[in-house]
Amino acid sequence: MNRALPLAAQPRLVLVSRYAELLARLRSGTAGVTSASLATADGLAVASTLTDEQDIDKLAAMAGSIAALASALTRETGHGEPERVVLESATGLIVSMKVPGRDGGMVLTVVTDRHAVLGKLLWDCRATALEIAQSQEALAA
Repeated sequence: MNRALPLAAQPRLVLVSRYAELLARLRSGTAGVTSASLATADGLAVASTLTDEQDIDKLAAMAGSIAALASALTRETGHGEPERVVLESATGLIVSMKVPGRDGGMVLTVVTDRHAVLGKLLWDCRATALEIAQSQEALAA
């Protein structure tokens, strides 16, 4: 039995595939990156370089929570909307940043080992976030 996807679902799958390609390129092209994930602003996984579904879902939920907390903190202190959150530990970095979009945006979260260079990482994350936003816009057009 052939279960073809409805036509309405096909563009979304193409878009998710594009996101996966962009995340894979970020991971392979940026020193120290161990994983890259994309989630909705409310914490639902969209695409990831992680292979464990439970890890993907947990990271997506936490990224959504961090983004919401960062937004509340900057709003309360009069600093507007945050662009990104950077967490540093002895073993690496975690960068979580908003990806602008029509549907409330998404959150790009990148985990690194200790070999990552923060400036290069932020540059590459921003470029990837912009490419994700452009992919969304291209589909909507």
